[in-house]
Amino acid sequence: MALFLNTNMAASTGRYNLQQISDQINLSVQKLSTGSRVNASRDDAAGLRLADQMTTQLTGLTQSNRNANYGLALAQIAEGSLTEVSTNLQRGYQLAVTSGNRTLSSEGRIALGEEFKVLMETNNRIANNTKYGDIQILNYESDSAGFKIQTRPEPAAAETVTTGNAILGALFGKLANTESITGQTLSTISANLGNTGTLGKLIAAYMVVTGESDAGVGADALLTGTRAGDISLMLDNSAIEVDITELKKVLVNEVTAQVGQSALITGVAAAFTAFADTAVDSATGFSDSQINQLHAFTTDALLTAMTGLSSEVTRQRTRLGAEQNGLSSTIRANSTAMVNIKEARGRITDTDYAAETASLTRNRILFDTVSSVLAQANQRPGLAMALLR
Repeated sequence: MALFLNTNMAASTGRYNLQQISDQINLSVQKLSTGSRVNASRDDAAGLRLADQMTTQLTGLTQSNRNANYGLALAQIAEGSLTEVSTNLQRGYQLAVTSGNRTLSSEGRIALGEEFKVLMETNNRIANNTKYGDIQILNYESDSAGFKIQTRPEPAAAETVTTGNAILGALFGKLANTESITGQTLSTISANLGNTGTLGKLIAAYMVVTGESDAGVGADALLTGTRAGDISLMLDNSAIEVDITELKKVLVNEVTAQVGQSALITGVAAAFTAFADTAVDSATGFSDSQINQLHAFTTDALLTAMTGLSSEVTRQRTRLGAEQNGLSSTIRANSTAMVNIKEARGRITDTDYAAETASLTRNRILFDTVSSVLAQANQRPGLAMALLR
């Protein structure tokens, strides 16, 4: 065996191997202490890139689920208010049914009218006071196209929550849309009373109970503000309001026989031909038969209006329910995707403790062994010195 003083190859080899094993031990300790197999790009460059992409997906899905929950909260707030609006409209319908009984006293009708007025005013107040944070969601400030909710981390993946508009005038606008009342303008409603659906019939009923023979005057009394544009645009025109004080007269006022009612019956019959006897005695006014007929007409008009308004609120609640179901489904889908992505990322990045512990144990044994061998290798130049002695 050759002996050298200047070059100790055995010691150099030992030191090299000792450094390599020490590095492996340090890596194993890092993986075991962090729980992550990939702590730097040198550990697995391709795996790190894929894991980072999955982390981005998880971040987006987590926020998307938060957004969807915000949307659910928005819809629930709106539906809660619409539920109360619907309850009040149902009560208004009940009052209209009650008013159809001609045996009611004047005091009884006044009581019905006061409750009706409070209910309608309460509905407007609910619509104006319903907010999500500081955002109005049930009046003219509410976005008619709905509120976009980003429920997925991809582009063009937003869903919509449509809260609607529960102001009384807007509900009449929705009803006109449902009835396909198009091309009929509010400014010319008096000339087209019979072609303006529920609203026109309600104006005619108002004319009957107030004795007003001019449909334009009747329309101006019930609809205040700037009456421009189609009737269906009441949904978006905050300048138009329904005068609830005047509207309640359809419920409270009674049809009575008076002199000079021929003009009224002529004006109403021109739009609504359902009256069997339109001849009015110029001296006594309406006959008992005509009074019964007109009373039934006004009751039917109010019942039709309350039914229609209630149906519009129900449609909006139905839409909100469908949108809430859609958001809930999206949340479930996102949650399922998050679980699967986390599992996939874990297979790439998580430390296999069984394998890493075995590797650490092996390297520690090798470290001790190489340390012992290196100590012996460092003693070999001393043998050459012994020969010189």
